[in-house]
Amino acid sequence: MTSQPPIGIDLGTTYSLAAMIDNAGRPVTVANAQGDLLTPSAVFVDEDQIIVGKEAVKASVMKPEAYAECFKRDMGSVAFRRHVCGRKVPPEVLSALVLDRLRHDAERRIGPFRKVVITVPAYFDESRRRTTQNAGWLSGLEILDIINEPTAAALAYGFDRGLLDPATPNGANKPERLLVYDLGGGTFDVTILEMDRMRFRTLATDGDVRLGGKDFDERLVQHLARQFREAHGVDPQSDPRDAAQLWLDAQEIKHSLSERTKTTGVCFHAGIRMRTEVSRGEFEEMTADLLERTETTTSLVIRQASLRWEQIDRVLLVGGATRMPMVRRMLRQLTGRDADCSQSPDEVVAHGAALYARILMDKDQQKAACELVNVNSHSLGVVGLHRKTREKTNVVLIPKNTPLPAAASRTFRTAQADQRSVRVPVVEGESERPEDCIALGECVVRDLPPGLPAGARLVVEYRYAANGRISVAARVPSVRYSAFVEIERDQAPDLEDLAAWREKLLGRPQAKTAPDRPAEAVTVDLGNREQIVKQLDSLYTKIGKGALRASVPDGLVSNQQMAVAAAAEVSQARAALDQAKEAAQSTLHDAAMFHQGAKIAQAKAAYDEAKVRAEFACLVLGRECADSKFVPPGFAGQMDEIQRLRQYLARIGRERA
Repeated sequence: MTSQPPIGIDLGTTYSLAAMIDNAGRPVTVANAQGDLLTPSAVFVDEDQIIVGKEAVKASVMKPEAYAECFKRDMGSVAFRRHVCGRKVPPEVLSALVLDRLRHDAERRIGPFRKVVITVPAYFDESRRRTTQNAGWLSGLEILDIINEPTAAALAYGFDRGLLDPATPNGANKPERLLVYDLGGGTFDVTILEMDRMRFRTLATDGDVRLGGKDFDERLVQHLARQFREAHGVDPQSDPRDAAQLWLDAQEIKHSLSERTKTTGVCFHAGIRMRTEVSRGEFEEMTADLLERTETTTSLVIRQASLRWEQIDRVLLVGGATRMPMVRRMLRQLTGRDADCSQSPDEVVAHGAALYARILMDKDQQKAACELVNVNSHSLGVVGLHRKTREKTNVVLIPKNTPLPAAASRTFRTAQADQRSVRVPVVEGESERPEDCIALGECVVRDLPPGLPAGARLVVEYRYAANGRISVAARVPSVRYSAFVEIERDQAPDLEDLAAWREKLLGRPQAKTAPDRPAEAVTVDLGNREQIVKQLDSLYTKIGKGALRASVPDGLVSNQQMAVAAAAEVSQARAALDQAKEAAQSTLHDAAMFHQGAKIAQAKAAYDEAKVRAEFACLVLGRECADSKFVPPGFAGQMDEIQRLRQYLARIGRERA
């Protein structure tokens, strides 16, 4: 075990918390500086400081334009949906401020740490997962991995059942199927997992990234505002301060109605204070459609897993919104059993993340023994042209709910003669219509040789990592040309660092940094973005090859294993090619020689394919090394060059914007 304890962080929409593994080997929540287990995921920009947590929520009613919350819903977007102090702020910056607060509060109690596991909703798409990792890096944390929230909850439940201890016998002596119903502050997931001793396998998952407790609060806000308008003829939501207070009161009403059958809310506006009684029945009636959406999704996941309700052994509740009596009543009617309430719905995800961090950090038998198998929550595809209608269509390569990691390839053809570049749009989603899917970006094959005929084959290969991150490569076999590029995303923000963003939000003049190295010292045209990307790809590949045998951080182990396996495939393919050539040399008959020639051609094609996959795996490993700032021995110069080229690339993006 390393010197720091394993740490897991539940980065929630409305509340966040950190958990650790204590000396007894059990997960425990680390209280914040105020002694609270939960820290509101809220940011307030005061005159001379940035406030995170409970005090930020209190201050929101005084200056709403300086307040941000629920930014988890905007992860993957260029900016938070509202300006904060007149500025567009990337949601990962706001999330990084929350993570930074959690880290500083936890370090006051347990000492310094950097390595953490962060949770994400199972239904998060790849761009939201990527920006969650970015938030961790911005806050100065080393991200061991990201884990789906339902999987983390299942780990915590499995720990209490003794499933993470190889010495504990499995009393049931059969796999146990667990349905995790996760209704948080801003997102909803439902996932079915199968637990068989130390193997946790996801069978199916679905959800809604814009459905959570906040939507139930909104119905109360609208109800109270409507009552006030009807009684006094003015709208309390017209004043930002009164509207902010109304949201806080609505949340308190919702919490009270989980314990009481009726309660009273107060709405204040224009010097008028009005008390309104709200019953649990009224609240349930005004939110019935929201609850029905979760019921529909839950039933859908059962069908996706090809199961019946009697085949589900347990229903686990996750998220504070599951405390609402109507949620538990609906699940009892739907499943025919009471939900399992043995775990704290607020803490179970963070506890599972801490357990996963221990699995990743331990170097003993436990790491090899515990196995997590996730599935992709969205189908992964490329945008191509329909052969008959010539309309754009989503060609699915990796269907939804495929066990991860997974890889797939598909062959396309160029549209015209002498085509010098090919762009392959990358999407996530189930619809055949690309406009109804989530656009991830483009994989681009550049600088094709002149004279390429129309209809030249283009092979696109996807790799879906176990944590839901995606890598894509495209190649043209006829010219043996490959493009190992990361997905190019539109309008990617220049995140700088967290300290710089603090200064920006506080309106302070930023200190001038040392000037960049003069452009003359670098042999690259700053206006040629494609050339820079190609140089970066080449450098990533070199660093990836250098990291094949290096002792890499825990968060890079899976990428390293994939690259090592791909390199082994090259050796095997080379050996098969040599055998085919030797067999051909010993052949005397013409017919047999023709047959052996075909075998050589087949083996050569397999060898070329293996080399392409190995290069791509090294590129992915090298890029992850650069992102996590891990430098393999002897590659400091290449890493410096990568950082310099990335800065130039960001500069070009700002100038074009």
